[in-house]
Amino acid sequence: MDNSRGAIRTSVIKAAFGLTGGRCAFPGCHTPALDDGVPLLELAHISSVAPGSQRYSSTKPISEVYSLNNIIVLCPTHHEHVDMEPETYSVEVLTKMRDAHLARVKNALTQPESQLTQSRRNTGGPETPKKSASNRLTNLVEIWEESRENGSEEYWQQLFIDHPEAFCLTLEGKAYNLRSKCYVGGKSVDNTGGNVLDFLAQHGGNVALVEIKTPKTKLLGSQRYRGNVYAPSGELAGSTVQVLEYRHSLVSNLPGLTFETPGLRATHPMSVIVIGNLTEECTNENQRRSFELYRSSFRDLKILTYDELFEGIRNLAESLG
Repeated sequence: MDNSRGAIRTSVIKAAFGLTGGRCAFPGCHTPALDDGVPLLELAHISSVAPGSQRYSSTKPISEVYSLNNIIVLCPTHHEHVDMEPETYSVEVLTKMRDAHLARVKNALTQPESQLTQSRRNTGGPETPKKSASNRLTNLVEIWEESRENGSEEYWQQLFIDHPEAFCLTLEGKAYNLRSKCYVGGKSVDNTGGNVLDFLAQHGGNVALVEIKTPKTKLLGSQRYRGNVYAPSGELAGSTVQVLEYRHSLVSNLPGLTFETPGLRATHPMSVIVIGNLTEECTNENQRRSFELYRSSFRDLKILTYDELFEGIRNLAESLG
């Protein structure tokens, strides 16, 4: 995407920044417009202005290319991110992303102030947080609806960093401290290699090792293995062995890791994989049964699909709401 503003009218620039609510439009990003006066947001074209690029349309009039309808406001990090993955972030995806963000901003601006917040302000008491727990969970569900087709593992990694509350359902509602990209041992004698886990969640006297893939990661092989049986996909089988290896590495190296990380306790580590979309992929009973038989065969490993995770978050948000 070319973010040159040379041909964009000043009125379009002002409207684009004004409508975005001073925030990056990328789901889950809270980058503000300014930091001590330094601009942190950029205008980006949804349909590219550069001939030959993957989002360029030779049929789109130049007036439309530089119009407000073809503009999305992003932080520099996510601007570069969508440029690096044009197949994932197509014109359609970016348009939906922009429209969903504008809808959230409009809703936030028109939503009436709660009576509790008004009462606390009138009495001089502390105000309620800008985002309650139920609102954060509702926001997570909205992000899921917008991004379920996103196949970038980096995107989901960052989402869970920004919204650690999403993991409460994977850990059976237990309170925990979440760390990302954690070393769990496995280096050779020449200090090379090593196992780096996506997330390590400490809860009480135990830990959970969480490995994430994407909603687009396949759960089953494309063809039946034999009869009415479907084998797990290579991605699922590989993830299973990988997270079990991480667990073995953590337990084997626990004395040294505990020495370097005071407070780390792992009496009986649990392993979790978040992967795929069960509802969309397993459309017949044989596929569903094969998947359920596979994941129920593990004792210390929990396999949770993205649609199950976010449906649980939706139900929790409705209960709290």
